[in-house]
Formats: sequence, C-alpha cells, structure tokens
Amino acid sequence: MKYVIIGNGIAAAGAVEGIRSRDRNGAIAVIDGEQRGSYSRPLITYYLAGKRKAEQMRYRSPAFFHQHGVTVIPDRAVKIDNQARQVILQSGQAVEYDRLLLANGASPIIPEIPGIALGDWVKTLYTWQDAEQLDLLVTPGHKAVVMGSGLIGLKAAEALCQRGMKVTVVEKQSQILPRLLSRTSADLVSNHLQDRGMEIITGQEVTRINEYHQVELDNDRRIEAQLVIVAIGTKPNLSLAAACGLAVDRGILVDSYLRTSDTNIYAAGDVIETTDILTGFPSVMALLPLAHQEGLIAGQNMAGAACSYPGGLFINSVNLLGMNIIAAGSPQIPGQTWLWQQREQYLELVTECGRLVRYIALNMPQITGPLISLIEQQLKFPESFWQEFASQPGLNRLPKLYWEALKEVQENDGCRCGAI
Repeated sequence: MKYVIIGNGIAAAGAVEGIRSRDRNGAIAVIDGEQRGSYSRPLITYYLAGKRKAEQMRYRSPAFFHQHGVTVIPDRAVKIDNQARQVILQSGQAVEYDRLLLANGASPIIPEIPGIALGDWVKTLYTWQDAEQLDLLVTPGHKAVVMGSGLIGLKAAEALCQRGMKVTVVEKQSQILPRLLSRTSADLVSNHLQDRGMEIITGQEVTRINEYHQVELDNDRRIEAQLVIVAIGTKPNLSLAAACGLAVDRGILVDSYLRTSDTNIYAAGDVIETTDILTGFPSVMALLPLAHQEGLIAGQNMAGAACSYPGGLFINSVNLLGMNIIAAGSPQIPGQTWLWQQREQYLELVTECGRLVRYIALNMPQITGPLISLIEQQLKFPESFWQEFASQPGLNRLPKLYWEALKEVQENDGCRCGAI
C-alpha cells in the first residue's frame, strides 16, 4: 500500500501514527510544502516573543519520521490527479498513491481594503517563516497595530508587547475574542490587557492602510504604525480539493470515517468541515487536539480500519499576559447562565435542560478538565445543583454521578474500530 499525506503539520503526524498502528510495512510519503518539518503552529507567537528557540518548535522530530519509515518530500503539491492516483508537485514530480490524506491546513484571510497588500511592514503571523520575518521588524518603543482579536491576533499582540512595542488591537466586533468569550468575560480580559499597556479598540473597522505608516479606521481616526499584523481569521486551503472534484463547502466535506467524496482520499485537520458535537451542525474547527485526533483516525482508516469520528467540541486554552483563559462550547449556544467571580477568578456556566453546554473560566485551570468531561458526557443534573455549584465551584462539589461516569470512560478508553 502506498500512502501519501499532503501537509506536514499536526494532522499529518497523527496520520503517520494511525497508519503505522495498522500497517507496519506500507510506504508513506509526506509532502512538506513549507519545507520546515513538523512544527507546532501555536508556538510561533512564543518564538516571536523570544520564549522559544528554533529547536523547541518541533511537533515531531526528524527521527520520528525516520523511525516510522516515512519519506518526507520538501516540495509543494499543486495538483491531484485522482484518476491516475497521483499528486503532482511544484517540481513536476508525480507521487503515486493508493490512499491519500489532505492535511494541508488553512491560510490567513486578507481583507480587501486599500493598502492592505502585504509588504515590508504589513504582515501576517501564521507560519514559522512569518515569525522569522516579523522578528527582524520588532523595534522596542515603536508602534504596532494588530488587526483582529482572535487567538492569533491577541497572542501576536502579547508577543510584541513583551518585546517592548506599543501595541493597538483593532477589532470590528463589539468585543475581543468574539468566537470564544461572552461580553462580560471579554470585558474582563480586555481590562486585564489594557492595564498591562495594550490598547484595545472594539467596534471599529480598518478602512485603509496608507503610505504614511498609518492605519485608518471607519471613525476617521488614524493610528501611527511602524508594523501591522493582519490576523482577522483563517480559511481552509480548498483549491487542491476543489480542483480535483472533491465535495467542499466551508471546508472539505468528509464522512464519519474522514473520507472525502473520493473513497481513496481522506482529509483531516484545519482543512475539513466536521460536526460540532453540541449543536450537531457542520463547522470548521481549527483546533490542535482535534487535528491530531482526526489525523490519527484517518490514518487508521486509510490502513483498513473502520474508526468512526464523532466530531469535535470547541475548546480553547490560552494565557494572555498572565491571565489564564479556557472556554468550551460556542458563545451563541442559548441556555441558563450561572456566574461566579472572586478577584481575578471568573467562571461562567451555561446549562440547557440541566446539561452543561458551555463554560468560560478565567484563572481557574484546575476546574476545567472536569467541566469538559461534563459537556462531553452530557450528564443531566437538577438546576438546583448548578446554582449551588456556581455559588462555590470546586472539584469537591461535583456529584457522585460525575465520578462514576468518569471511571466508566477511563475503563473503556480508546477508539472502537472494526475492520472494513
């Protein structure tokens, strides 16, 4: 069997592990378009901040690929010929496959505004190369503007602040981290960041970046900037899939086995559209743990297993200038809200029919693991329990039913896979 993986990120590493768990001898080729090896994309902001060295960026070492008998090809895939079962590379080389995995991730969204053309001082921060280029532009005391207040934008802003730059974050929505936080929790995070020297502007949109090193807003304000980082979001890389006729929407469409509309081609990671297990609706869920899990399951299935992927849950964890932020579920999910706050700690729970469907925790990392389990297991409790728990949250307040369910999950851990 010949396996080919397009992309060398987290999903690709999971796929190698999944394939080798079922097939010890098949040939595996990884197409490494960035030509950087396997690295952890979330670490690029730490690299920019000077907290990670190049040798600390690896997600999987070169030895990992050698030990698993993987050929890494430093080239970019430009076409998939799914009739001939070949991947055509930029160099002209054709790589044959029996099973193909698309794990080619996503790219930054670049808005169509005057002056946005990426150049010497307008950059994105999505790849290791981006971080290296930005590293040369950081000058303590100079001004920087970050467009967007998602995780990438705020981590970029944090890195620049830690390097001594004066940073302004511009977010067109009415709050920061709009896909992660509620308005109340976003205000707490925003105040925390501003207290530490970061300027936060919400409800305003960038309309132009002019030649005088100024960022113009829709309220006519102009902000001086020696550096601009565009971080308004990402979009799956769909061109390869669409060009060879695979079904796509916001991401590549896959079934519960992570197969595309071509049964010899699978997809995993930030490039796919999968199911949000809380809402049951399709969504693009670009999250590191999900990418590895999807890659692992896709790899097993490419090698002949029948492992079903149930979908994912939006879970994000980030530390911003000393504030720990963990959230699960979508801010748009309705329900009964329970709040608790004590000094720098804040907990927001949302329940529906007695089940936890969302939480936001600030500076409370010890409680978040059990809360994730409660969401995943969808255990139902009386509203009186949630009211009491929210009045004094802690591990000792969790009911016996939770610990029994957790024990059952641990005893039956692992994917239930059959043979195709």
